[in-house]
Amino acid sequence: MSYDPPDAVRAFADSHRIEYPVLSDVGSQVIRELRILDQDLEAHQAVFGVPTRPEQLGVAYPMTFILDASGRVERKLVEENYRLRYGGDWLVQELLGEPASPPTLEARATGPLATVAGRFWIDSTTYFPYQRRSAQLELSIGPGWHVYGPVVPPGYTGLHVAVQSVPEGVRAGAPEWPPTSPFHIEGLDEEFAVYEGTIAIVVPLEFILPRGSGVARVEIRVTFQTCSATECLPPNAIELVLEVAEAPIP
Repeated sequence: MSYDPPDAVRAFADSHRIEYPVLSDVGSQVIRELRILDQDLEAHQAVFGVPTRPEQLGVAYPMTFILDASGRVERKLVEENYRLRYGGDWLVQELLGEPASPPTLEARATGPLATVAGRFWIDSTTYFPYQRRSAQLELSIGPGWHVYGPVVPPGYTGLHVAVQSVPEGVRAGAPEWPPTSPFHIEGLDEEFAVYEGTIAIVVPLEFILPRGSGVARVEIRVTFQTCSATECLPPNAIELVLEVAEAPIP
């Protein structure tokens, strides 16, 4: 459903080969009835340095309504701004509860003494400007070793993920951490939460890049401290790099 007039909606649907019905809500009457009118559009546009034109007033928040087999709305996915949103492939994975497809573009790295190995991939080999994508970070921790989780007592180094890119503009959302396991060292008062074995971390990525930015070099830096039951290595890090191409205009 769009606030655009029927001719504009029809032209858009035809150009993108959309076969399902697309509704034209001229005057944003239904949008207002559903209470999804973006009344802060100017502020949301200003985040990207984009002025708001008068004809844009009336736009809705980008929303996806998930229906069950009977047609009843069972879930809503809401975006704050129409410029930055997830793609359709992420939506399918989210609804089906399936992980990202096996990677065709990935990076690998190994930490000191081979105690930690990392694998990093994104759910697509390309990106669109102002699109969210889902990155997968897999860490394999050597037998007999563990790394601290993201929350640690003072004086210890917790697992941390940072992202930077060339050109600048790719940023990471809050990682989805897997559950930790409790760990206690005899003689110490602190209680630790650690990871062992192989763990998977989901890192949302936002490609806040204008059209024409070209290949984005995305570097993910994973900082950690590896310990065994009797010793701890100094804090260290591994870096994994992917070059993600900009998708062509459909």
